[in-house]
Amino acid sequence: MSHVCRILKLHPGRYYRWRRLFKAHGFESLINKKSRAHSCPHKLLESERQRIIDYALKYPDLRHRKLCYAMQDDGVAYVSPSTVYRVLKDKGLISQYELPKKRSVDGSVKVKKPNDVWHIDITYIPVAQRHAYLITVLDGYSRYPVHHELSQTMTADDMEGVMSRALAKAELFEVPAAERPALVSDNGTQLVANSFQKFLNTWDIEHRRIAVRHPESNGKIEVFHKTIKYERVYVKEQYETFYEARDDLDEFIRYYAEERLHQGIGFVTPESRYNGKAEKIVSRRKQNHQKAIEQRKQKNRMHKPQQVA
Repeated sequence: MSHVCRILKLHPGRYYRWRRLFKAHGFESLINKKSRAHSCPHKLLESERQRIIDYALKYPDLRHRKLCYAMQDDGVAYVSPSTVYRVLKDKGLISQYELPKKRSVDGSVKVKKPNDVWHIDITYIPVAQRHAYLITVLDGYSRYPVHHELSQTMTADDMEGVMSRALAKAELFEVPAAERPALVSDNGTQLVANSFQKFLNTWDIEHRRIAVRHPESNGKIEVFHKTIKYERVYVKEQYETFYEARDDLDEFIRYYAEERLHQGIGFVTPESRYNGKAEKIVSRRKQNHQKAIEQRKQKNRMHKPQQVA
């Protein structure tokens, strides 16, 4: 039979499912989908379907994968991303055009735990009639912004100050040198300056400078800064003052760290992964999802399949 299935380009599992239906309900069960609908134990409940639609309308900017895990965390519905996609597509809530895939600039530096590897970088923030620079230290394992500052300058002293406060926040000044993170950066003049190198050497911090024209090695923080610009900075006309920019960026980075689900780390927040909470969140999602499947089976099996006349 497997040979016949290959010729017909039919998956063997589908053939055997059809054969079971034929034995149980006769030939009509294979062509009358309506007669089988009530007997499918995994069929999505109508109440679940409506909750998915309502949640998607409430958060129209979230794609179906983030919607799936956000709903699980909020206790709205426990379904898979593919189920969310099908429901939204049936209601015309999925765009028929997919965004072009972007070249990945992430993942070249592998890490296994928080504070193993940090990334540091600077990005320009437009402010009326003055310059402003966002300097960030990002944890490579969790994408958690350990520390950030909006500065009016971008000197080696600024980089040293940001790095010092990041180490203080993470309580890494007093730990053995082997437990301090390696630092990944590009070859900016501030980062290769003698004073900054002396600071890193004093605290036994390994400095990994990426190759020229090889930004993917520092891709995590490149993507982080790009997200800030496209989701926050560029949607505004312009910051009128330095302090307006500082307060607005502080709020967005807090949201990014504590509320925004991150696809690259399994749809949990950077804060939860950095602080070791992510595994419990993922485990709870799986347990609740399994409970929802069992409840769905039980309710669907209460409906007897329609008899074919």
